[in-house]
Amino acid sequence: MTTRKRPSLAELEASIEKEASWAEKNFGPQVTGRLTKPGRPAKGTVIEPTRPHSLRVQESIWQALSYKAQKAGLSVNQAAQLALLEWAKR
Repeated sequence: MTTRKRPSLAELEASIEKEASWAEKNFGPQVTGRLTKPGRPAKGTVIEPTRPHSLRVQESIWQALSYKAQKAGLSVNQAAQLALLEWAKR
């Protein structure tokens, strides 16, 4: 059985800045493309109702959307909503 070396306090302090900046970049409030704030809405907030819709899309388009959504840290549903909103604003 091998023993794992635990990081020293100095090593932990050095890595905390890197970890915090990564989390802020990927999950912070400035992340673009976020349609809503994460978590449950505040009590009393008026929420627009949603309905599920089906959409027929070519497989190549779906794969491209899925890839870009994953790179942006979004779900495919969020990426599709953003694409539709952008197209509707034209």
